[in-house]
Amino acid sequence: MDQLVGEMLFQSGGKLKNRIVMAPMTIQSAFFDGSVTQEMIEYYAMRSGDAGAVIVESAFVENYGRAFPGALGIDSDDKIPGLKKLAEAIKAKGSKAILQIYHAGRMANPEYNGGHQPISASPVAALRDNAETPLEMTKEQIELMIEKFGDAVNRAILANFDGVEIHGANTYLIQQFFSPHSNRRNDMWGGNIEKRTTFPLAILEKTKQIVKSHKKEGFIVGYRFSPEEIEEPGIRFSDSMYLLDKLAAHGLDYFHFSMGSWARNSIVEPDDKELLITKYRKLQSENVAKVPVIGVGNIAQREDAEKALAQGYDMVSVGKGYLVEPEWATKALNSEQCAQFADIAQQEELKIPTPLWQIMDYMIVDSKAEALKHQRIKELQNVKIHFNPGEYTAHGRGHNGDLPITVSFSEDEILNISVDSSKESDGIANPAFERIPQQIINGQTLNIDVISGATVSSQAVLDGVANAVDLAGGNSEALRCKAQAAVEWSSEVVEETVDIVVVGGGGAGLSATLSALDKGKSVILLEKFPAIGGNTVRTGGWVNAAEPEWQSEFPPLPGEKENLIALAKTPESEFTAEYLTDFKRLKQQIAEYLKATESGKHYLFDSVELHRIQSYLGGKRTDLNGQTIYGDYDLVKTLTDRSMESIHWLSEAGIDFDRSVVEIPVGALWRRAHKPKRPKGVEFIDKLQKRVLEKSGRIMVDTRATDLIVKNNKVVGIEAQQADGKKLIFNVNHGVVLASGGFGANTKMIKKYNTYWNDIADDIKTTNSPALVGDGIEIGEKVNAELVGMGFTQLMPVGDPKSGALLTGLIVPPENFVFVNKQGKRFIDECESRDVLSNAFLDNGGLIYMIADQRIRQTAANTSDETIEREIEEGIIFQADTLEALAEKIGVPAAELQETIKKYNEFVDQGSDPEFHKSAFGLKVEQAPFYATPRKPSVHHTMGGLKIDTSARVIDKQGDIIPGLYAAGEVAGGIHAGNRLGGNALIDIFTYGRIAGESAADLI
Repeated sequence: MDQLVGEMLFQSGGKLKNRIVMAPMTIQSAFFDGSVTQEMIEYYAMRSGDAGAVIVESAFVENYGRAFPGALGIDSDDKIPGLKKLAEAIKAKGSKAILQIYHAGRMANPEYNGGHQPISASPVAALRDNAETPLEMTKEQIELMIEKFGDAVNRAILANFDGVEIHGANTYLIQQFFSPHSNRRNDMWGGNIEKRTTFPLAILEKTKQIVKSHKKEGFIVGYRFSPEEIEEPGIRFSDSMYLLDKLAAHGLDYFHFSMGSWARNSIVEPDDKELLITKYRKLQSENVAKVPVIGVGNIAQREDAEKALAQGYDMVSVGKGYLVEPEWATKALNSEQCAQFADIAQQEELKIPTPLWQIMDYMIVDSKAEALKHQRIKELQNVKIHFNPGEYTAHGRGHNGDLPITVSFSEDEILNISVDSSKESDGIANPAFERIPQQIINGQTLNIDVISGATVSSQAVLDGVANAVDLAGGNSEALRCKAQAAVEWSSEVVEETVDIVVVGGGGAGLSATLSALDKGKSVILLEKFPAIGGNTVRTGGWVNAAEPEWQSEFPPLPGEKENLIALAKTPESEFTAEYLTDFKRLKQQIAEYLKATESGKHYLFDSVELHRIQSYLGGKRTDLNGQTIYGDYDLVKTLTDRSMESIHWLSEAGIDFDRSVVEIPVGALWRRAHKPKRPKGVEFIDKLQKRVLEKSGRIMVDTRATDLIVKNNKVVGIEAQQADGKKLIFNVNHGVVLASGGFGANTKMIKKYNTYWNDIADDIKTTNSPALVGDGIEIGEKVNAELVGMGFTQLMPVGDPKSGALLTGLIVPPENFVFVNKQGKRFIDECESRDVLSNAFLDNGGLIYMIADQRIRQTAANTSDETIEREIEEGIIFQADTLEALAEKIGVPAAELQETIKKYNEFVDQGSDPEFHKSAFGLKVEQAPFYATPRKPSVHHTMGGLKIDTSARVIDKQGDIIPGLYAAGEVAGGIHAGNRLGGNALIDIFTYGRIAGESAADLI
């Protein structure tokens, strides 16, 4: 309790009156040249006083080293007078004034630095959107930069600051020199971890020299550090401890963590729950133990500060708290409650500069509006609701337009709700149509939570019923405010034995379940969401399988023959030994096909070998670290050899394939897709679910698998938990099949493993179900399962810019794709693989347009004229009578677009594309009206997962089979390698799903 108010003595002789410091936070309010403004002085003066020290935000030491607009500078002597006023304003109130100094390095955006290209240890761009590749600093530049840091320290002393904090964190220049990601040098400044410490140590040594030259006894020198980097390669915690030991040996006053919470664990190894401060204390050297350490993040009240100190920190740094509570230290020391939000009218009172106020909206509330809102809710909760008895029909807005809902009322109750879902996207929406009405009736309230994975449909039902309530003379606003009944949490534990448990209710899980049932085994399928379907219901329904006899009934498209000729010329050095044998056989097949075309036989060619080789080449990729990956030959061979077996099995299960057309989905490279007549992937889930239930299989939804049960190194069961807390323990006679999908809806996990894309944006959209978060992979990891290919994620180039969804807009066959950028120009072969297309989209600004005409519109899949017209109204699709008018609507140069389409139409006529070598052509763009669909890459498929063999058995990290554990679908890796062909996902889940079920049933 007394630790917070105790003095802090430093090695330099300096001291603080207590253990509270105000954290350095950028307020972006300096003059254009970095000089101090009166606004800054007033802001800091208001927050000084009872805090031991105020650390002033990062000041750039060199004119082109800013990381943000409005940055503070200490790069020239003319800044000293303003800085002196700032330091004196802080010190006048009783706090020590410490100035943080930095250079942004490669994080110095040219926009804020006069257009100058950033500099860094090596020419490696940061992993963020639109990051510039920096110039590598020369030996002379490095030495000059050290001098500039020394000059900054000198100016801080002349400005009467009590200390400086060397900013070695937040991916700025000093950290860049220590990081193996940004420092790839092989001289005295880099090459190994010891050499990577040279620059930060030189900065510290220069700082100490300047302090000594001024004979400034008690001048405080601190060092801020980021404990880890997510990049690969990147700084790991043990690396940071190595650096801190080196720094401590040279002597300094404190270390300052830079992270979002004082109680954070590793971001590199999130499963390691040990707090970093605990790890710090365990690993600290004798030198490090002598240096006080500051903790920061999530310190809102005194009790938070005391917990941090008790956990092992010597001081606490308060950031956000000081924004809204300028007297944070005073209140905390007096054990008073500190504010955590600011009122919307308090900006002037709190002296918060406008740039800062604009980015702290998450901490601002409108107190008056909130009070009125709560008063209104109280009033509405006391309203007595009456209805005019009868039956009323109203509408809510679903996936495919208005959703009719009929509601029956008595005088004081909602009696029945009937949802007409005939036009809605079945398979995704069903749980909303069943559960939401029942919950409304049971609770007589519209205060109902939407269902995960069916948000739009849930809201449609709630809105439709609300509209019916108002038609019946009720009060929908009052019903929306009526309290929910409390959910009863169950402590019950249920245990049972079954032959096989399958985890995941998508196509792979249903296939595994049905295959095992066909062999007479008892099977329970667990699905954590309220409805089965997973990603399968969200697909376009295309299933790749080479069926030459059927495909040969279709004529070839212009460009396909040339594509085969080019493929046959691929250097044999591109192939591993196993694949080379197939490639040689394929070349012979292509030669025979070309000979047949010369004799007048024109048809679509395909073969199992072509499918296999395209899967191999389509998946062979090299990541950012120079590591090349390709599909495991045995897994790919099994997939392609048994693909038609899967098609026949699906047909026997009732899937009605459209045999009148053979299609090519985005990034498939070839026309070999089998597609049901019914839109999207709903047909698979519907028919397979019916077969499972017919064979007495059990499907348990709202049931999340948590942990495998292992005895004597064999998986003998699995534990699960239901939505109400009930715990389930399943003992299995045969095994557990993991078919829970990938982690495409878990951006944090994607960023953790990513080694392929230069950057994955935090707000990137996904085509995936929100259920796909990688929990099956984590379950497997807990029992030592090996992971493969985790660094590779496939982006879907033609994602909806707003939602990430795959099947909005005019998604036509790739032979009819015409992509243009914001300049109205084509820029890529539209039939390319998905990662190549996504990279091209990103290189062209991210947002592109798919151009179509009336005839091409008619080839769009998984949609209807009604849906297209609605999407035109909503701005998802742009329509115009001329290309010139279309260009104006989408903001591209009309002349360029017209010329692009003219040239494209000529390429269609001649069957070749000299600009981008498009591999297949369909229709020309010539018949009005014309259409443009905006598209942007979104996360589509995570390539890596659990390592399996051709029997779908999971392999451990020692290369041994884990008895009783099987995996299929996107939860498994090794098949698609670095990039998956369009249409290969569904054939994968149905083929390996069947194999997994059969293997578990047969105890393979």
